[in-house]
Amino acid sequence: MLKNLQVAAIILCMLSYASAGTVSIGTVNVRGEMRVDSNNVKGNATLFDGSVVETGQATADLLLNKGLNKGVEIKLSTGSRGTLYNDHLVLQQGESELAASSQFELQANGLRVKPNEANSRGVVSLKSGDTVEVASLSGSFGVTNDHGVLLANVRPGRVVSFAMQAKANPNVFSGTGLVSFENGTYYLTTEESVKYVLTCKDVHRFVNNKVVISGTLEGAPGQAGGSLCVKSMEINGQSGLGLSDGTKWLIGGIVVAGGVGAALAIHFVNQNNSPASK
Repeated sequence: MLKNLQVAAIILCMLSYASAGTVSIGTVNVRGEMRVDSNNVKGNATLFDGSVVETGQATADLLLNKGLNKGVEIKLSTGSRGTLYNDHLVLQQGESELAASSQFELQANGLRVKPNEANSRGVVSLKSGDTVEVASLSGSFGVTNDHGVLLANVRPGRVVSFAMQAKANPNVFSGTGLVSFENGTYYLTTEESVKYVLTCKDVHRFVNNKVVISGTLEGAPGQAGGSLCVKSMEINGQSGLGLSDGTKWLIGGIVVAGGVGAALAIHFVNQNNSPASK
């Protein structure tokens, strides 16, 4: 009888362990040493939902091999730390490269980075001063805050930084963009490809001009359909965006600065490990 109870207890423990998220979701490979779930590892290891990977002097290649996000590749740079789940990675330190064609997202400092199209590859870095940088090598990435407000669509060859402002009004918008009139509606399009419907003021005379604008975000902005209630607007330069590197916007309490240059991404890709292969 005692033996049967012991066997039953073991089976219950195994079932409990399996139901606690211990089913493998992928693998990690490193040429050197790393830590996985607080354990020192050399070479490779199996990853589970919620596994924590910490790199030292070598980069680590993560590959999801289960579920809807099968085939997603993630690379953690040296001195980085991230927690992997079956549908997202939380970057807590350093920088990471993401190659995905699905809705897998990378989260960093409250921001959510998702591929907008197939075969997108980009780099997300945590910087000092509560700043996140996102660079795109191929495809494009949408970056939203934790309220779902779209901050930028990062296109190939661009690096965009996002600096968090303490106690900022999450509804305030200020910056530059191009005013257009399409099918009876006025829009503002930023250099980072975010498009807002303009309301609250008559902006007809600003059509086809680059403007400096301030206002209030209404609803959830998106690539098309978000609303911006205009408080003030004035012409800034000739028609067409043509914004210089470092142009800044204040969107939902976050300073967004965009620029051209993939130096960060190229540097990351050329590190000593090649990307994970399927």
